[in-house]
Amino acid sequence: MREQALIEAKQLLTNAKIAVLSTHSNTLPGFPFGSTVQFFANTKGQIYLFISDIAQHAKNLSHDNKLSLTVFEQQDSNDPQMSRLTLVAEATKFARDDSEGLIAQFVEYFPSSEQYKDLTDFHIWELNMVRARFIAGFGKIFWLEQDEWAYGE
Repeated sequence: MREQALIEAKQLLTNAKIAVLSTHSNTLPGFPFGSTVQFFANTKGQIYLFISDIAQHAKNLSHDNKLSLTVFEQQDSNDPQMSRLTLVAEATKFARDDSEGLIAQFVEYFPSSEQYKDLTDFHIWELNMVRARFIAGFGKIFWLEQDEWAYGE
């Protein structure tokens, strides 16, 4: 059952394109700051954001790189059986020179990002998962650990 939850959690992440990114507010210390972001995940469950340095969540991550990223199954939001996944992670900002391939992948996933892919204030951020909370429906709740996530299939 746990192995199936890991497979389903990674599928949910791979199929989702929008998430709620929660960072630690820099301007209101002690408060969380949530915003929606586009992201992509590779088949191993590694997650990437492409965000501008002027965005509040990027400013927050520059001061404290700890975050959570929450994705939801795309169906009726009133359904309590809807799957959801919250990743607790640490973010690492990549230099532009080191991330051109990832930027190209982001544009492939999100063609509208072509218009800002050459802007120098946009950077790839890699999320390094610490732990994940996956809810596959009522009573199907799992904490997924970093070693499972990195090496599980």
